[in-house]
This record gives sequence, structure tokens and C-alpha cells, in this order.
Amino acid sequence: MATSPRTNSGLPLKSAYFPTDIEGLDFARIGAPGAYPYTRGNLAAQYQLMNWANQPVIGYGLPEHTRERMASLANEGMAGYFGHTFYNLLYDLVSHEGLDPDDPAARGRVGQCGMAVYSVADMARLFDGMDLTTMNVVHITDYQVVPALAQYIAYAQRRGVKAEALRGNTMNYYHQSAFTGMSAFPPEQGHKLAVALIAYCSKYMPHWNTTNFVGYDLEESGGTAVQEAGMMLAYGIELVRSCVEAGVNAETALSRFGFQIAQGNDFFEGIAKIRALRQIWATTMKERFDVTDPRAMHVRIHTHTSGAMLTAAQPLVNLVRTTLHAFGAALSGVQAMEVAAYDEAYAIPTKESATLTLRIQQVIQEETNITAVCDPLGGSYFLEKLTNQMAEAALAVAKRIEEMGGYIAAQRKGWIRSQVEASAEEWREGVDDGRIRVVGVNCHVADERKEPELFAVDPEVERVAIERIQEHRRQRDAVRHETAMSAFKAAVEDLGKAKIRDIDGVRLLQAAIEAAQADATTGEMMAVMKKGLGWDAPYNYDGT
Repeated sequence: MATSPRTNSGLPLKSAYFPTDIEGLDFARIGAPGAYPYTRGNLAAQYQLMNWANQPVIGYGLPEHTRERMASLANEGMAGYFGHTFYNLLYDLVSHEGLDPDDPAARGRVGQCGMAVYSVADMARLFDGMDLTTMNVVHITDYQVVPALAQYIAYAQRRGVKAEALRGNTMNYYHQSAFTGMSAFPPEQGHKLAVALIAYCSKYMPHWNTTNFVGYDLEESGGTAVQEAGMMLAYGIELVRSCVEAGVNAETALSRFGFQIAQGNDFFEGIAKIRALRQIWATTMKERFDVTDPRAMHVRIHTHTSGAMLTAAQPLVNLVRTTLHAFGAALSGVQAMEVAAYDEAYAIPTKESATLTLRIQQVIQEETNITAVCDPLGGSYFLEKLTNQMAEAALAVAKRIEEMGGYIAAQRKGWIRSQVEASAEEWREGVDDGRIRVVGVNCHVADERKEPELFAVDPEVERVAIERIQEHRRQRDAVRHETAMSAFKAAVEDLGKAKIRDIDGVRLLQAAIEAAQADATTGEMMAVMKKGLGWDAPYNYDGT
């Protein structure tokens, strides 16, 4: 007997929709593009005003290797808002763990899955000759957020550029440790680091986007679209509440937040999720924190087409998948887009595959004419009903987290991870027994499996990075370095003992910048932070 159709998140579907399906909907919650609660988009003129930003993730090997890929994609037409220069830069596995390249634990990972940047000197290799005041730079870090931002600011200062002139993005997503299996700062300490950075940037970096709500990683870990929207809302409530407690104005903090949202295989559910998230975020922030500035209620979305849905089997079919993901993101009105390359199930994208992902966005922008109309699916009986279902389900998730004491409490109890893992297991079982069909994996399987030409990082990268970091340490002013690191250590230890209301984000970041100016490396700064704040192994939570 056939089961009733459902979305990938389990929301019930009908075979057809009619006006009666939306009779009970409050159309004030749908509204017009650019009008509260922004269900239909942040701006009255969306892509008519500007296209979404092309934001391919870039980063591999040494800084100069990454610089080459940056230039290559820029030459192919990669553009940010209003055509400005925009770089989405990923740090490597070594820096994600807070190490330097000569640490024994870094062996084999230097320059892999990201760029080998560990000091102000590496920043110079990456950015020398570029105008830091006109380009936007997204620093994709995990928990080495403070060292990376401090080194970038210190580098800018050496070139005579003040922090207030810099434009870009810091991930600041310590909340990610609730659902990804990585070593991390304890939840409470990571949360304080997030608030500290927001406090500093709100005072000294008015053009800097401080926080990325990384729902994308939640879905990539196996979570559903409903969990992604609900859990990011729950953390948003906790973060804003903590910012206010620490003395940061709610509107100031909110206006510099952004979202990284997954775009998966369930085409309409992905669109409904983004529309629903805009709605429930705006209404919640207005009602909870009395914000009135539209920028403080906007959900600014960088969408990332699903990497978890890419298959190693028949990899060229991934181009079809990612094109559909990108098309759905465009229909939902996102602000920026990263399209996964077809060969990412195997390796870092080649130059050719990275260019093809850019071409997917460019074809949609230039040839489909969907950019002529805001929210072109608005008013669809099906989509409006599904958006409402998504909003109600996500709000229910956020409410349950609030009842547990908030996001950090739910993380500490292991509830968030358990929910995501349960969804991941359910999906895997569905693929294994054929209920969830994946082309090339459990249906329409090809007899031959042909691997694409794969990208490989030059094996000399590790040797060069080690030589550079050791020479960097030998040449620096040892007294200045020791003095700056002592001040940074004291600031970190005081943050670790502080309550939210007593967080001194300015002191912490200024001490970090001084350490970076004294040529402290990522590994050295992170070692101080790990010792002062603690460093949890994966799954080290109460009740798990």
C-alpha cells in the first residue's frame, strides 16, 4: 500500500492544491516583497536592483595558490554585490583545528580542503596589491575565528588601513559544534567568544558582518529543512539575548548577521524553507526584541547547494542536481550563492569544474529571465501552504529548545546532536532500502564507474608551509611577542571566567590584534585559547 507523500522533512503533502488549502492563512504574513515580515523577499526590487552575489568557496594549498584561483574566477565573471570584488575564502584543516603546519598532528593536512594561512605574513602573501577597502572577504574558519580576524586586521593596519574600513564576513559559528563531530570549545565558552566578537565589531567595524548562522552544516550533517530553520532561529534568540545582556544594542547586532542555508534535493521544500525562515525570523526579532529597523529583521542568505547530495557514482549527474538546487535558491530570493562542483564528492574542485559552477549561476542570471520578477512563485496554493507548514514546524522546534533552557542548554544535553543524527540515520536507511531513490546509487545505476580527472594539492605545500612558519618565528621580535601573548592570555582567561554581562569583547580582540601584530601564529593563539577556555572532544556532552 502506497504511503502518503511527504517532504524530506516529513511534512504531509497533497496531490493537488486549491484555494481552500489557504483559506485560513493570514495573508499579512505573506505580504509584498520588501515589506514586513519579508516572506517574499527583503527588497521590493530584488534581482532587478542587483543579482545575487557569486560566492564560490575558494581555498587550497599555499596562499599564492589560492590567490591564483581567486584571480581565475574573477576573470570568469565572479562578482559580488553591485559587481564589487567578493572572495569566499576557506582555511585549511590544520587551521580549523587551531594548529600550525609543523605540529605533528597537522601532517598530511596542510593546504587540504582550504588554504594554508597561519600568520600576518601569510595574509600578505594572499592579499598584497589588493584594495582592502573596496572588496568583501569572507573568512571561512571553524573555531579559529579570533586569530584569523586578528591577523587580517593586523595585516590591514600594517598597510595603513583601519579596521573600520574593512568589509567582509566572519563565520563566528561556534554553535556549529552542536551538530558537527569536531573538537571545539565548550558550548558556553564558544558562545562567549561569539558575543565578544560581536561587541568588538559593533564598536570598531561597522561594515563587517559578524556572524554566520550555518544551517547549511546542520543539513549536511543529516538534519532536515525544518530542523535547520528551527534550530537557527533558536540560536538566534539566544545570541541576541546574550548580546543585549553584554551591552550591545539588538538592532546593531542583528543588522550584521547573515545565514548560510542549504539548498537540497526537495525543490519546493527548499524554497518554502527560505520564505518561512525570513518570516519567522522577522516576526520573532520584532516581537522579542522590539526592533524596527528592517535591516535588523532581514534574513540575508548565502545559500550553498548541497554537497551531501553529490554522488561519486556518475559524477557529471551532479551538474543536474546543483543546477536544480541553484534554480530553487534563485526562485526563493537569496542574496548570495555557492554552487558545489560536480567533482566535490572526490576532491577539491578543478579549475574547470569550479568555472562550471560559476556558469550555472550565470546562465540562470542571464538567460532564464527569472530575475525580472520578485518571488515569482508567490501566491501558489501549494507553496503558500507549504511555507506555512514549514514556519509552524520550525517554530515548534525553536519552542522546544526554549523550553529546555535555550540553544546552549539543549546542546549541552546532547539533544540537538541526537535529533540531527536520528534524521541522518533515517535518511541512510531510506537510501539503503530504496525508499529514497538516488540516481546512480540505488536506481539507474551504470555498469562502469569512471572517476573524473581529480585535483590534487602539490605535495610540496606542506614542506614550504613548515619552512615558512619556522622562519617566521625566528625572525620576529621575541620580547614583543612574549609581551603581547601574555596580555592575550590574560584577556582569554578573564573571558573564560566572565559572565555574559561582564564580557569585554574589545579587550579580547584588541589583545588578539596586538598578538597578531607581534607575529603570533594561529597555532600559538589557539593554544592559549584552548588552555584558557577548554577544548572538548566530539560528543563530550552531558547525557550522551
